[in-house]
Amino acid sequence: MIDINSITLKNNAMFNIVMRRPNLCKMCLERILGKNITSISYPETERTIDYDINARSIRLDIYCEDEDTVYNIELQNGIYEELPKRSRYYQDLIDIDLLEKGHEYIELKNNIVIFICTFDPFDKGRHLYTFENICIQDGSIYLDDKTSKIFLNTKGIADDIPVPLKNFLNYIDDGEISDDFTKQLDDTVIAVRQDKKWRKKIMTVEQLIKDEAKLARKEGIEEGFKQGIEQGIEQGSEHTLIASIKNLMLNMNISIEQAMDYLDVPADKRDAYMSKINL
Repeated sequence: MIDINSITLKNNAMFNIVMRRPNLCKMCLERILGKNITSISYPETERTIDYDINARSIRLDIYCEDEDTVYNIELQNGIYEELPKRSRYYQDLIDIDLLEKGHEYIELKNNIVIFICTFDPFDKGRHLYTFENICIQDGSIYLDDKTSKIFLNTKGIADDIPVPLKNFLNYIDDGEISDDFTKQLDDTVIAVRQDKKWRKKIMTVEQLIKDEAKLARKEGIEEGFKQGIEQGIEQGSEHTLIASIKNLMLNMNISIEQAMDYLDVPADKRDAYMSKINL
């Protein structure tokens, strides 16, 4: 049974509900981008982009815009090795969607994709990783295609971001209230927990996730992981083992200890692997 009162902003459904408050989403973007934003709007309550019947569709967590920029904010709780390519695909489909609505190239807005990760996507200890296209031969030349990809890490250890942004990331990570903004976020989380309509929505989403995990196991996902890890052990591949533990935790919604139990990781190896896994 899901304990609704234990669900925090780290939960995807809760994050989506809270960030559909324009004032909170606006303050979130201002902290991430380090600039003032006049106002934002949401073109649609939930945004799904289907470009072609043979192409992978995407459902955007938070899709909003201001006068000159479209923003896509995604909360990432899982360890995705393909995360950079996911950001590229999201950005491309958003542009295609804008062009199909009659925009000319010159009319394309700035396109910023933001992934808020509860793990370090690049293992460098930074809170913030920002990517834009520049010339490899001359780093002073920017392509200026009006696109940016931003990855935030709630578990960063570097002194690389302003305090307001660090407070926001800390709140996502451990629920620490440290300023007016995080207090507003926490008040909203509590209000959502107590709202019958939103409680039902969150419970439905969480149950769907659990049902999908059961279906995946039924179709042999577990066996695939187990076979993969056995092969990895035979090859002495520590990287394969760690990746399999992370993927098992994500797809089956289990703890690191349970994942290690399932994969029969030797007791004398567990502390070493645990220290290398970004939770």
